Amino acid sequence: MIDFLPIFSKLHRMLNLLKKRGILFLAFSNGVSQLGDRLTHMVIITLIGVKYPGKISAFSEFAVTFTLPVLILAPFVGVIVDHWNKQMIMFRCHLIQSILIFLTPSFVILFDSLVPIWILVFTFFALDVFNNTAKNAVVPDLVEYHELVPANSFIVTVARIATFLGMVGGGYLIKWVGWRLGFYLDGTTHLIAGFLVLGMGAKVLFEPSVKIDISLQKRLKESFKYFLLDIKELVYLLFHDRVVLFVMISVFVLPFAAAIAYTVLIYLIQQVFNMGTTGVGWLGGVIGTGMLAGGLLMGFLGKRFNRPLIIICSMVMLALFFIIGPFFINPLSMYAIAFISGMVFSFVGIAQDTILQEDVLKSMRGRIFATKEFVISLTFMVCAVGIGLISSSLRPFVILRLAGLIIILLTLLAVFVLHSIPPETKKKL
Repeated sequence: MIDFLPIFSKLHRMLNLLKKRGILFLAFSNGVSQLGDRLTHMVIITLIGVKYPGKISAFSEFAVTFTLPVLILAPFVGVIVDHWNKQMIMFRCHLIQSILIFLTPSFVILFDSLVPIWILVFTFFALDVFNNTAKNAVVPDLVEYHELVPANSFIVTVARIATFLGMVGGGYLIKWVGWRLGFYLDGTTHLIAGFLVLGMGAKVLFEPSVKIDISLQKRLKESFKYFLLDIKELVYLLFHDRVVLFVMISVFVLPFAAAIAYTVLIYLIQQVFNMGTTGVGWLGGVIGTGMLAGGLLMGFLGKRFNRPLIIICSMVMLALFFIIGPFFINPLSMYAIAFISGMVFSFVGIAQDTILQEDVLKSMRGRIFATKEFVISLTFMVCAVGIGLISSSLRPFVILRLAGLIIILLTLLAVFVLHSIPPETKKKL
């Protein structure tokens, strides 16, 4: 018999958070912000389709503009956030983001080039890095220690709902109002998100808790030094820990596949199948639903299966989808593949994190996971740039098959590394 008491207890704790003004306004601000971020993606994808049809490299350039800020700011953003008022960081980021989005239609009209647009978009997503870091850092100031898990769950749940609405509903909205008005609606969401942040409480509550005597410049230098040491530590583990090497090989596969999806697949859905931005929105919604289903399935059944085997089988499945996918060139087949791919993404991601959590020393886990996120962003950007360079020479379906072959080679390398792991270690994975 199922014991519902723990479930109701957790639900009660989450509902109690609605009484806390700070976390309530933060969750709604983050939700509106996520809705705005998805609208930003949808409206720019629409702009590319209208102004630069047939240009896959434009999608690659867009992918670089929202990935590069993470790579540049990763070593420094935490230090800067710790020195400033976190509420004001989020408010000012949203305010500047809304101004940038309001200005974008004028830049499109004034300049017959994507470069000024990409500068604005780069700045927009650079501000997102500060906003997201401040949001995560401020949560412990708003709730008690024992409420952190339900608080984070509440924030993530609201964000997931907003993300789905932004992807699917945003596609229809932009189709209805057009890209020009779409930018203004997008800018309005970020303005609302900024004012919601002010509802969290008085400004003084979010000042740095301890006066930091060390200068910001010195802290930034130290942070960059530690970041380089983390990279060095990861490289050392790759040569001395076969389990970490196995996981990192599979880590390359997810951003590689994501880069293909964000460039080639969006191009096919929007311009080859003539489904426009609404089709792209549904593609994102289907992938997200698959990821949710995969996460739930791993939660219930993950312990019953060998995690390295899950990773290997998932990599093979992704490779086959890219190779045989071009033979099923219709939207229904592509959405079915997108749903299964979303599930596979969850399978691999959860298996990777669990293996690293069990294998890596506790004192090194934080640095390894932070470095892993950096590697994911770097891989995504490099792949997006590569796709943009070859898109003028190769047809989209050829690129898909080539991607499948690359994933097969990575899978063979992962199998070889897995085979070299000592049996006693392999049994624990």
